[in-house]
Amino acid sequence: MLKKTRNLRLAAIGALCAVFFLFAWENVQAVKLGYTIEKLRREIKDLESSNTYLKKEIQASLSPEKLEAEASKLGMVYPEPGAVVMLDGAPSQNAQGRGWLARIFRLNKAS
Repeated sequence: MLKKTRNLRLAAIGALCAVFFLFAWENVQAVKLGYTIEKLRREIKDLESSNTYLKKEIQASLSPEKLEAEASKLGMVYPEPGAVVMLDGAPSQNAQGRGWLARIFRLNKAS
């Protein structure tokens, strides 16, 4: 009977230790997950701010003033009013092209 109670006590102490270690392991895992969640939240916040910054950069780079400044750096100029040919599908009598290719086509038509 004495051996039986000793075995029961050892089993109870073993079970108590197992419950304690399970509880401790669970808490450690919860803390690790909490750190991981906070790290991911910071990363999301950083990515959102980068996204906002890049969207503003795109808007600024596509502004007419910025495009005009970049075009002038490349040597581009506004066309002369008569140099613009509107292509709407119907031939226009007033707006004839003045380039070398248009002259070639006009010469071929006249022949």
